[in-house]
Amino acid sequence: MTRSVIILLVAAAAFFSSLAAALSLQQVAVSRLQKDLLLQDSSSSSSFASSPIFVLGDTGSIENCGTEADLFHPESITLTPDPPRRGENLNVDIKGTLDETVDKGAYADVRVKLGLIKLVDTRLDLCDETKKIDRECPIEKGPLNVNTDVKIPGEIPPGNYQVHLDLTNFDGKHIGCFQAKFRL
Repeated sequence: MTRSVIILLVAAAAFFSSLAAALSLQQVAVSRLQKDLLLQDSSSSSSFASSPIFVLGDTGSIENCGTEADLFHPESITLTPDPPRRGENLNVDIKGTLDETVDKGAYADVRVKLGLIKLVDTRLDLCDETKKIDRECPIEKGPLNVNTDVKIPGEIPPGNYQVHLDLTNFDGKHIGCFQAKFRL
């Protein structure tokens, strides 16, 4: 498997896929989101730090909001289960091609809403986030395959979620854009 930018989906972190960091990249922000969701109960702060589902492709929950000029061209993004379920593991599988190497300085702008309430609106360092899914920068151009599991906390409140992930490389070139709408 090539070095990948979870970017999408980052996972994710990409927690609600990919919504995804990589591209994640979908799974990328999951651990942060989990932490922030749990901290929200004991804090008056309403900002989370990360995101969920960032993806598109084979899943009904995710769509590609990017363009042909993007550096990442997804072939498939699969979430299992789709839609994600509270208290269960979410498997995010991303396949595609990266036109240029992604390196330090790349970032993901992540927005997560629960209904009309903005939970997350943050910029994440893509290389820092890829470490959370055992990847490293630089992420070389070429085939990109990311498969990771993310635990979705049962404490996440039920409701209609909207996730938007916009990925940009260190040189300002657009990597990709993904958005998802789903009910937990």
